[in-house]
Formats: sequence, C-alpha cells, structure tokens
Amino acid sequence: MKTYFLDCPHCQAKLSGKAHESLGINCTELYSDGKMICDEMLSIQQLVVQCPACSFIFWTSELAEDLSRPVAAAIDTEEGRDQGHTHSKVVIYPFSSWYLFGTNPLRSRGKLALIEHLSRLLIKQRPILYDRELYLRKMLLWAHNDLVRHDDFYKLSQFFKGNISFSTWWHERSKRLFERKHFKTIRPFYVSNIKRMIEMLRSAPEKEPDKVYLAELYRLKGNFAKSIEILDELKRSTHYVTEIRKRAFNKDAAVFKVAG
Repeated sequence: MKTYFLDCPHCQAKLSGKAHESLGINCTELYSDGKMICDEMLSIQQLVVQCPACSFIFWTSELAEDLSRPVAAAIDTEEGRDQGHTHSKVVIYPFSSWYLFGTNPLRSRGKLALIEHLSRLLIKQRPILYDRELYLRKMLLWAHNDLVRHDDFYKLSQFFKGNISFSTWWHERSKRLFERKHFKTIRPFYVSNIKRMIEMLRSAPEKEPDKVYLAELYRLKGNFAKSIEILDELKRSTHYVTEIRKRAFNKDAAVFKVAG
C-alpha cells in the first residue's frame, strides 16, 4: 500500500490517501455486482472526494498533483527557531476522514450514510460526464448491496455447519434484520439506479457492453428472463456465468460471492 497526498482545490487542506501497489495486491473477495475487496479496501480508487476541512467536492482527475509523489513531500515541518522563524506545522487529514466520505462501512448507519452521500452526489453533479455518472452509480449499487451482501454467511445454518459461533449469529441477527428492512424500503431507488446503469451500458459511446455484467444487472433488477436471454447469446461459459444463470432460473435477485 502506498501513501499519496491531495490538496483540496478550495481550501488547500492536505489530505493523505492510500492506494494499492501494482505488485503484491491481495484481493480476497469478488462479488457478482463487480465489487472486489483488496487488502480490506475497494479494488478501485475513490475518484471523487469531499474535503473533510471545508466539504468541497472535487474529482481527483481535476487535480494537478501527481498521486505518486513520495510521502516526504508533505511531512509535517518545523522551522528552526534559531533563525527567528515561527513554528509551522502542516495539518494532514487522514485517509479515514474522506475515504467513502468518512462513513464506516462496518456499521449499519455508515452504510445508509454512504448511500445518502452517493445519491446526493448524482443530483449535485448534474450535468455529469458519462464515465463519472457510471462510476457513481456503480458505487451506489455496491452501497445498496452492502445492506444484504453478507446475509448468507450469517444465516443460522452457518452455525450448524460450524462456520460461526452462536454468539456471532445472535449478535449479527438484529443488525441483519435492520439492514434487510432498509434494503426493502429503498429497493425502488435501487432498481431505478440499475435501470439507468443498463441504459448507459447499452448506449456506451465507445465499446460493446460486457454482456455478462449486463445479464447480472438484469438479474439484480429482477428481470430474470432477460438475464437468461443475454446469457444464452454467449458462446462460452464460466463459473460466474453458470452462477448467474442458476440464480436467474431460481428467480433469485440477491448479490452473491463469486470468489473468496
């Protein structure tokens, strides 16, 4: 993991960031909606930031900074008093203060807050470039699915299989019920977001859409017949395709773990 620094273009606050090194990335989980966890972080870099100092929203692609510049370029400094200089210290906002907009993805309220942040961004950023909108909508899809992403792991059947303790199941039970209830409440917004993603992918300006991912989006939306129809057009099958097809036939619209 390498450390880099960003300067807020509005208030010049300095933010420290973390990014995966090109070598030695440890990716442990891959889900059907495309979310991949590497070293406990999303596999993709967060491209839009809300400054923790002034709340200004900016895209990292708009910055002049080189995100690979070394840590030493922004270390706190103290000027020498012997030369009559005043004490000076650079305040650096930690990665946790702006990654996922400062929300805690391990807590229910943090998951709901992230959904709120991303939904508001999609409104505030209008008009928005194609790539940026698709990026935000994919993040929103993942945030929605985070409310039910680990349901299978915390089922009572996992206790009987010896995968989790009874106390773990009991501790997680109320949390899962709370998150599942909210997922059902906001499902119309979830489906609306997927519909827009499908529309965007089908009208992609440069390349043919990934048909497997398109089939998965239709399955997540609940259009199982369309999902199977797209999969039937493919000339080859993979474990991912087989799992999507099986769940579509079973009319199962839940996100699932592909690997990990």
